[in-house]
Amino acid sequence: MPQAPIRYRVAMPEPQSHDLHVTLEIPALPERRALDLVFPVWAPGSYLVRDFSRHVYDLEAVAGSRHLPLERLDKARWRLQTGGRAATVRYRVFAFEASVRTSFLDDSHAFWNGTSLFFLVDGEADRPCRLDVEPPSGWRISTALPSRRGQPSSFRAENYDELVDSPVEIGVHELHAFRAGGTRFEVALQGPSNVDRKRMLATLRAIVQTTRAMFGGFPFQRYLFIIHALPTRGGGLEHANSCTLDIAGNSFEDEKSYQSFAELAAHEFFHAWNVKRIHDRALGPFDYGKENYTRLLWFHEGFTEYMQGLVLLRAGLITTERYLKDLAENWTRYRARPGRSVTSLSDLSYEAWIKQYKPAENHVNRMVSYYDKGRWAGLVLDLLLRSATAGRRGLPDLFARLWHAHAATGNAIDAAAIRRAAESLAGRSLSSYFRRFIEGTAELPVPELLPGAGVKVEAKAPGDVSDAVKAKRLLPWSGLVYATNGDGEKAVVKNVVPVSPAWRAGITFGDEIIAVDGTRVTGATVGKRLADHAPGQSAEVAFFRKDRLRTATVRLARNPERKWSFAVDPDARARVIALRRRWLGTKD
Repeated sequence: MPQAPIRYRVAMPEPQSHDLHVTLEIPALPERRALDLVFPVWAPGSYLVRDFSRHVYDLEAVAGSRHLPLERLDKARWRLQTGGRAATVRYRVFAFEASVRTSFLDDSHAFWNGTSLFFLVDGEADRPCRLDVEPPSGWRISTALPSRRGQPSSFRAENYDELVDSPVEIGVHELHAFRAGGTRFEVALQGPSNVDRKRMLATLRAIVQTTRAMFGGFPFQRYLFIIHALPTRGGGLEHANSCTLDIAGNSFEDEKSYQSFAELAAHEFFHAWNVKRIHDRALGPFDYGKENYTRLLWFHEGFTEYMQGLVLLRAGLITTERYLKDLAENWTRYRARPGRSVTSLSDLSYEAWIKQYKPAENHVNRMVSYYDKGRWAGLVLDLLLRSATAGRRGLPDLFARLWHAHAATGNAIDAAAIRRAAESLAGRSLSSYFRRFIEGTAELPVPELLPGAGVKVEAKAPGDVSDAVKAKRLLPWSGLVYATNGDGEKAVVKNVVPVSPAWRAGITFGDEIIAVDGTRVTGATVGKRLADHAPGQSAEVAFFRKDRLRTATVRLARNPERKWSFAVDPDARARVIALRRRWLGTKD
């Protein structure tokens, strides 16, 4: 006999209040006289405790006309005494945070990500759910949840996980659709935007078709892109059958803006496989009441960051020249980060909850984003696989193998499964890669591997420019990074690179530099006055530390940073060209 569903109703009778009115109807559970109601503390895909219960108000429970006692056990858990009878729980959620992770309501539209709105009845996560929405007149509803037959505002979910993994957009948004590979794709575009709609849809079509080719098909029959056009860009969040993208609506003024949109869309869409279906045990089924620790974010997020570029390239949305240029610019920024080789990718993943999104002042010197470092680890593994197989196998093949061997059968993965699949593709041991670059902190050998894939690599010193005066002034280096550099603003130290000249001189976070060699400086001029010195010369720096005036002698060093460039090597041998073409999926 089918289980009676847990029913959720959401109404918004007064949009100007920003309150979503939620009713939770729990069927009779005779064997359970007391139930714990748990409000999620985080949103899967965003690894930070957000304590969504802080927005819950007017919580009450009844059985018929009788009020039921609710005891609050902690910040996110209430105990409801039902005596086994059916119960109705009512509450309001203040929804006024415009992000992909939260809930929002005003007189223009409503949106929610389920973990910010719905209580979980503890112990009943596998029970089917029903969602009924009561929108204002004239508003439409877009969600990946299937609607109940003949009831366009009523939806069903197989369980609580599916309910909260299916965001809902309600309003007067534009609705577009296209088909690819027998699957229907819908696009809900909310907010004003100067994006070319035809180009937007063509971009999404190219992304989904290219990703489909990598995996050999789609794991769904219907998929929804929810796109919020906002004053400034936000982020994206993946779901099993949909994603939410927060974009700067009126930013489509050049090719780079369309590429930025495509990168975000490709990243979140690739997650429909990597993390939503190919995932480790910690990331599904979820524990919504606390942190869910994993050591695989380098794989789920970092490798996805790498794959998004390949998807755009193979989809014809960027050229090979553009792809390699972007790769070089990102590598230049990555190599300038002092913490890139201090913490392992495994630890970066595990500590995301407490360090990545709650960074201390020294964060940049001790860590780097698992997105960023994971991207380069993905490139390195791809090139190692290509080298071992004459270009025939690479990272897309690794994902396809993990999908068919694990996700399609419902089995979770772990680091050992990733390694086994990679070694099976390579036909040899990859223990050194995983030991040095995933569990260890060795520098990722990107410049060393790219020539073997037919890419010419160059690294230029900061002084390598045609303007002789500018070249000379680019050579000195202090190791100081400023929080501000605007004209007239204070020169406040944001970071000091370890073992740099400024670090040796004792300057630290928060110091306000006011003069160099007796000349007053601001955020706009402090770097210029330090550049008046050649490497090896000293500058007297005056600064305030809190309210005390101090001085330090900074002996400038030669700038260690490099500007990297990657380009197709026209002199590569035939076999290397063949490898490059298989790697990039192009004819270049």
